[in-house]
Amino acid sequence: MWKAVTSKAVQAPLRCRARAIDKVLLRQPHRTWRLATVEAVRPMASKPEKSSVRTMQTVSPMPNLVENNTRDPVPKPKAEAAYAAMDGNEAAAYIAYALSDISFIYPISPATSMGDHMDKWSAESKKNIFNSVVDVNMMQSEAGAAGSLHGAVAGGCLASTFTASQGLLLMVPNMYLLAGELMPCVFHVSARTVSKHALSIFNDHSDVMHCKSTGFAMLASSSVQEVMDMALVSHVASLKSRIPFLHFFDGYRTSAEVSKIQPIPHADIAKIFPYEAQQKHLKEFALNPNEPKIRGTGQRPDIFFQSTVAANKYYLACPGIVQETMDEVYALTGRKYDLFDYHGSPTADRVAVILGSASKTLEETVDFMNRNGSNVGVVGVHLYRPFSDEHLLNAIPKTARKIAVLDRTREDGALAQPLFMDVNVAFSNANRQALITGATYGLASKEFTPEMAVAVFDNLNAENPKMQYVIGIEDDVTHTSLPYGEPITTVPPGTKQCMFWGLGSDGTVGANKEAIKTIGLNTNLKTQGHFVFDSHKADGITVSHVRFGPEEIKSEYIIQSDADYVSCHHPSYVEKFHQMLDPLSEGGTFVLNSPWTTMEQMEENLPAIFKQKLAKKKAKFYNISANKLAQSLGLGKRINMIMQTAFYELSGVLEVDEAIALLKKSIEKAYGHKGPKVVESNKSAVDAARQSLKRIDYPASWAQATEGGKRGEHTKATEFVENIMNPVLALEGDKLPVSAFEPGGHMPIGTTQYEKRGIAPQIPVWKPDACTQCNYCAIVCPHAVVRPFLLDKQETKNIPPGFEARRAKGGSEVSGYHYSIQISPMDCTGCEVCVESCPDDALYMAPFDEVHEKYRPHWEYAVSLPEKGEIGDKFSVKGSQFQKPLMEFSGACAGCGETPYVKLATQLFGDRMVIANSSGCSSVWGGTATTIPFTTNKDGRGPAWGRSLFEDTAEYGFGMKLATKKRRRDLRNKMLVAMETCKISDELRGLFQKWIQNMDKNDQVEILAPMMEALLLKEMENQPDLVKVYNDRNLFRTQSHWLIGGDGWAYDIGYGGVDHVLSKGENINILVLDTEMYSNTGGQVSKATQLSTVTKFAASGKRQNKKDLGMNAMLYENVYVASVAMGASYNQCVQAFKEAESFDGTSLIIAYSPCIDWGIEMKNMMHEQKEAVDSGYWPLYRYDPRRAEKGAIPFQLDSKKIKGDFEKYLHGQNRFDQLFRKDKSLAEGLHGSFEHNTLHRHEKFQKMAMDEVEYLEYLKALHGEELSTEKSIVLYGSETGNAEALAGVFASELLRRGIRAKCLAMDDFEVDDLPKHSTVYCVVATCGQGELPGNCRDFWEQLSDKDLPSDYLENTRFAVFGLGDTSYVFYNEAAKKFNKRLEELGGKRILNLGLGDDKDEEKYETAWNEWCPNLWNELGTPPPPQELLPPTYKVNIDTTGEISAPTEALTPAGSKIIPLTKNVLLTPPDYDRDIRHYEFDLKGSGMTYSIGECLGIYPHNNPEEVNQFLGDCGINPEHTVTLEDTSGRKEPLPPVISAGRLFGEVLDIFGRPSRRFYETMSIAASDPSEKKELEYILSKDGADKMKELVKETVTYADLMKKYPSAKMPLDYMVDHVPRIKPRLYSIASASEMHGDMLHLCIVKDDWNTPSGKYREGTCTRYLQHLSRGDKIDRVAGKINAAGINIPDNHRPPFVMVGLGTGLAPFRAFIEEREVSRQRGEDVGEMALFFGARYKRTDYTYGDELEEYHSNGKGVLSVLSTAFSRDQAHKIYVQNRISEHPEVIYDYLVKKKGYFYLCGPAGNVPPQVRKAVVEAFVKCGGHTPEEADKMVTDMQIEGRYNIEAW
Repeated sequence: MWKAVTSKAVQAPLRCRARAIDKVLLRQPHRTWRLATVEAVRPMASKPEKSSVRTMQTVSPMPNLVENNTRDPVPKPKAEAAYAAMDGNEAAAYIAYALSDISFIYPISPATSMGDHMDKWSAESKKNIFNSVVDVNMMQSEAGAAGSLHGAVAGGCLASTFTASQGLLLMVPNMYLLAGELMPCVFHVSARTVSKHALSIFNDHSDVMHCKSTGFAMLASSSVQEVMDMALVSHVASLKSRIPFLHFFDGYRTSAEVSKIQPIPHADIAKIFPYEAQQKHLKEFALNPNEPKIRGTGQRPDIFFQSTVAANKYYLACPGIVQETMDEVYALTGRKYDLFDYHGSPTADRVAVILGSASKTLEETVDFMNRNGSNVGVVGVHLYRPFSDEHLLNAIPKTARKIAVLDRTREDGALAQPLFMDVNVAFSNANRQALITGATYGLASKEFTPEMAVAVFDNLNAENPKMQYVIGIEDDVTHTSLPYGEPITTVPPGTKQCMFWGLGSDGTVGANKEAIKTIGLNTNLKTQGHFVFDSHKADGITVSHVRFGPEEIKSEYIIQSDADYVSCHHPSYVEKFHQMLDPLSEGGTFVLNSPWTTMEQMEENLPAIFKQKLAKKKAKFYNISANKLAQSLGLGKRINMIMQTAFYELSGVLEVDEAIALLKKSIEKAYGHKGPKVVESNKSAVDAARQSLKRIDYPASWAQATEGGKRGEHTKATEFVENIMNPVLALEGDKLPVSAFEPGGHMPIGTTQYEKRGIAPQIPVWKPDACTQCNYCAIVCPHAVVRPFLLDKQETKNIPPGFEARRAKGGSEVSGYHYSIQISPMDCTGCEVCVESCPDDALYMAPFDEVHEKYRPHWEYAVSLPEKGEIGDKFSVKGSQFQKPLMEFSGACAGCGETPYVKLATQLFGDRMVIANSSGCSSVWGGTATTIPFTTNKDGRGPAWGRSLFEDTAEYGFGMKLATKKRRRDLRNKMLVAMETCKISDELRGLFQKWIQNMDKNDQVEILAPMMEALLLKEMENQPDLVKVYNDRNLFRTQSHWLIGGDGWAYDIGYGGVDHVLSKGENINILVLDTEMYSNTGGQVSKATQLSTVTKFAASGKRQNKKDLGMNAMLYENVYVASVAMGASYNQCVQAFKEAESFDGTSLIIAYSPCIDWGIEMKNMMHEQKEAVDSGYWPLYRYDPRRAEKGAIPFQLDSKKIKGDFEKYLHGQNRFDQLFRKDKSLAEGLHGSFEHNTLHRHEKFQKMAMDEVEYLEYLKALHGEELSTEKSIVLYGSETGNAEALAGVFASELLRRGIRAKCLAMDDFEVDDLPKHSTVYCVVATCGQGELPGNCRDFWEQLSDKDLPSDYLENTRFAVFGLGDTSYVFYNEAAKKFNKRLEELGGKRILNLGLGDDKDEEKYETAWNEWCPNLWNELGTPPPPQELLPPTYKVNIDTTGEISAPTEALTPAGSKIIPLTKNVLLTPPDYDRDIRHYEFDLKGSGMTYSIGECLGIYPHNNPEEVNQFLGDCGINPEHTVTLEDTSGRKEPLPPVISAGRLFGEVLDIFGRPSRRFYETMSIAASDPSEKKELEYILSKDGADKMKELVKETVTYADLMKKYPSAKMPLDYMVDHVPRIKPRLYSIASASEMHGDMLHLCIVKDDWNTPSGKYREGTCTRYLQHLSRGDKIDRVAGKINAAGINIPDNHRPPFVMVGLGTGLAPFRAFIEEREVSRQRGEDVGEMALFFGARYKRTDYTYGDELEEYHSNGKGVLSVLSTAFSRDQAHKIYVQNRISEHPEVIYDYLVKKKGYFYLCGPAGNVPPQVRKAVVEAFVKCGGHTPEEADKMVTDMQIEGRYNIEAW
């Protein structure tokens, strides 16, 4: 218990603070030291009388400054002062500007706007009190700002900076230096939470409390007015004391609160400015070679300590100096401050001590309590460091014996919080007895309200008061919270309280700020405005809390009750936020913006709970269709003026006529600079709004309403969504207890799919008959709400009513499918980017309320369909969009330019991505709790996402990459060890070897990973080295590491880390979302900002060129670099992502990302990108070091030609155009330089893309020399990238054949240059119905010029190949046009037009492969020779019968021959699955088994098929084959065996052939057609054919039959056909129950190939036909060690999870324990969670299980089944586990039981693990990390076992 004591043991180390000494050291000009009295530098001012009542006058926040550098020795208090409305940040900046020579700024919320003001005033040449313009400098980071400030002060300047949170922490090293060197300066801090388990931009004092040991004086403000006054105190006192000051105030609560305050005129500021101290304490210490000195030396232990303590006298003097300065401010303003301000009863018995804005809430509460009989007070702390115990104790009444100290910070692990500790020490030092309690409150802007304050005081009077506690939350875990009561009203009488529920970007907040200023500055009312936002970048919830009243407003908390006016600005809110009515007072006014204009519509759409609240509160209810009205008035989404009119009309704050007059006057002020037309239109909006406002006279029966509301229930969401996310989204997160959260900050992904905001006023609607199915609408959609779907025939039959689908257009891969574009109505933001980007006019916008109910079930049906990402090429524009976006429904701004790139990356690589995300916009829309847009695919795999700090993203991601690399390297070593030490199958050994060879090849390890996992499970029992490999199975697959962030990170604060990563060459991908400004903090200048841009922190236009990050990266020469702009070239963007990710090294993609802060319409976002590229503003290029390795130029300029108007592009964006409006001459100069630089850069890039020959040609042309006459060019017109890719391949093939040819998009080539080329090859696609691709239209226009002569191309030969689709009327029209026109101009056709057809089996490649050889025939090229490698077996066939082959059963190594005694079908005959029960007799075999082990069975091939194959090969099955291994294999093939048995029992001739086998066949084939076909299959062009063969499960035998001329010799056959491997099956019996009998439960593996051919799995077919009837067959088998661990006794409980035939081993477990139980042994509990599709068909052994369960009385304690398809919604085993958390925790943790899972691999094991972890968390109170580690420990101990296949 904390209270002051007198024990010497306690007091000994707590020496009392010495009284302030009155002498300080001053540095004199003659460089000698002398003692001087404090009075010499801080003249005392007499305490003035309180000022008289002030009259209100409007004043500019930055008035004209005076040149007066003198002040009265004894200032007089002012009698009058003017008023202004401003927020806390502006108040701080106002003083900082007045008292700074120089300022260093860097954006960070919520401090950013202080820098904005400084930069703006500097750009406007405003003067400070010294009649000079402040030099304001944007730095690259907060560390840079602090370092520069350090230098500026060392140079003798008055300096200031502004920051918060992590930004302040970056300044800490320099803060120590500044304080240690006694350098006066001021840091103004909008106090903000320091990121811990999560980032929070909201307020507490954790950042400033971190600085308490730096030596800075720390001065706190608690209101906007105090910010103004304390800022002045800080600047003045810092100079007087020589101590640097940290002036702080609560972020957002104070920094963004708009209040009516009294600014201090600069003339008055000048009166108290300490000019003498400035000279002596600052300028005379400046580093100057004329008076040289040195600072910052290095000191040894002998003197450092003493030097540190030498400064103590300044800290002892500081409190007195601060108080003196406060008195001077009092003399100027009449506002009295003390170091510790006391408010309350002079004889209070209970006192609270607090810092910051909550002190005002306490003052209000103290007044309320004292009026009601209490005797309490509050001390508000101003000067926190140096902490003056004397001043604190003097402030607290002597009568106070109970003290509550409240801290707005939390030091985890500390004995107590900082202020609490300081107060305790102060009381202890003074031997003053008191009960002192400590409270933590308000972290991350958690509200501190009057009822909480009452609870704090009441606790002091409790019989057993809580000594240290938290207030404002419910801590139901460690029980440290203090309960508090219901809301109470403490605001002064006459205060009007108004709440506005707005939609982000609708103008509500801005309008309310304007209303505060308008009303506050034109009336005698006090004003206050506080604004609450959710975490969406735009279109989120905003709640404005606005108060007006005749008395000072101290209510530093949101409106909780007695609201006079509440307005709802979006109709969807009535469903989601019915609590908005809770604060409304009885009879208060409620205004709704909705399209519901009739009572019937209100009845239908208002939820019952909403109606009840309205009626019970007897609210005056008004409605206005603001969105419809705004649209009709041309205001778009901006409904602010309409809703403000409603406020002025109905709120009662002012008389209506007066209010409307003021509103119209404010319109003139706000919009006057935009011209009279805009002013009048807004005034018209006011008049129209008044007429449209309608009173809703609802019936009294609404108080008992039970119906209403149309949003309905969504699909059942996850527990996290239901219990955490939904309350948070409903703005009721404050009600969640501590136990609801997982410590550590981890959040599940994929939660935005449940949000369903429904905020778009309009959504796109698809017109299927106009659609060409290009998928552009999907790739551009920022929120992944527009998606293409492919439906098979059955899916098409099941579509809901109205669902539109059309036959899929394209090649054979979409044959049989229907295509549909679907939009998610509830997730769409209405940005219109898809509509504007559609080349076919196949989308239009429709009102949300008219269409969303129709289209919502369509979307839900579409997303329920199986994913079909395997169809088509995912690295094409179209194919990429059939991949599920693993980033969806983010909270980004409507039309965001960043999200399409990240969404695309997740579509291409999302299941492997590890993302280190920088702070910024992308971290807000990508990682805001609880709405996470990153999600998983059907396999449960998706992006793993993490954020560290703004400045260290590159290092953070680099560390993750190195960790992965190290762990995978270790895994490789573990495999090598396991192959040496463990007994493993050949199959597993082979997989290990393949993995080691291909561990970094994703396509290879994707195949190997599940195979290795399955075999490891079967083979790792009792083999620890294999277990080690298995435990690292999540590293089998490659990971794709990405660093993602904006330009503020990559170009500025994080550039050092980015550059370091670029230099290291690791396989890391960097994606820079380049908005060319700090978008997240409001649009500040960065090094990516272009020359002449007007933006925040560059208010007069940026004067420096943009840093070329791409060029910097290319200098390393081993970095892949791409510059992309999706809207300019979708294909180039997709290819850049593909190339970057596949590059084995560091890659950098710089993505042009339009931002709403540019001043553009975001619906045109993609068009803006195209215009940027066409004008040369933004280059498209790719720099690929791999090209250099092949002898090609690594740099490819994809935007080869500038085609647009540069100046026009700049004028289209406000960020450039506004400079013209400000200073046309300056703008013209800067824009001219900008255009010149752009042209120079383009020319440089053109040269970089040239090879030596091209560069020589360029130089010749430059000097007028004669050029080569034989020149070839490959031109393409490509929309989706297919034609471009084909043209590139063709150009490479030309080069390989000795023909040099450039490859260019047609629009990048001048028609004038065509005659200079002897040969022109054109590859051109056709879009839609005969349309030209976008990158050849300009070229066609030039080529179509009628003035071109008919002999224009008489010396030019040409060939044209087209890519089209015969399903279109104008098939290959574009190619036909070019072919015809080139001939019309005199060109000589080399061969006929080639027509590629997407409907062909191999799409356009079918025709290409016919056309291209004809071209080569014209040009002539022979193919290269090929040859076979020698075989590794010497094989002979004895046809004489001299050699006898063994007849006994073949027994593979380690196996035995055992009889199969029973073969029983378990499933109904009509079921499509054949599940069988097999019994094997092991008697006499020497084989024994235990539960958990597997039986490996060696199957035989079908004898009939074997004989047929051998007959086709001309081999007699009875002939003997001898085989001699020449390669030293460990287990060679049998040396002597019959041909029939070799191919029937040894070689997997009916297995899937390897590519090597195809190659061998192609070489061996003597038939030219067969050889050609085989070569084709092996070629790139034959990839689809190869896939088809694989899908058809073509076998080795099939291939040899298909291509008989190959006549593959037998020695090559045995070399290339692998041996049959055993198939392992879990044993389903216990030997204790069945003796020598061994049971298996196996489902038959069979399928139909795409062609309809029926296929069967080799082993299940083999077993199915054995031992039918009375016949007993024998098989080769072996017992495989258990892949799971079994305890030595039966006492530990078992938790078993079985899926389908995965039940098999658990049947054995149960049987064994049943036998033990019957013997009377102590048997532990058993819980079985069984999952399958249907109970009727799949519940194998169901009767047995039910009997073993016996309602919990049997050996099977818990039996929980999950038959996923027996009900409408699917239920899985993990769901059942979640229903029994207490069982899981009891069995596995309390009783140290064992966990087993047996079933399919994939998503099930991690989901089950997650359920187990959650059970541990829920029942054990563990953190998720602890729980997860517990599972890991169980694995290590062998108690957590998974067997998956």
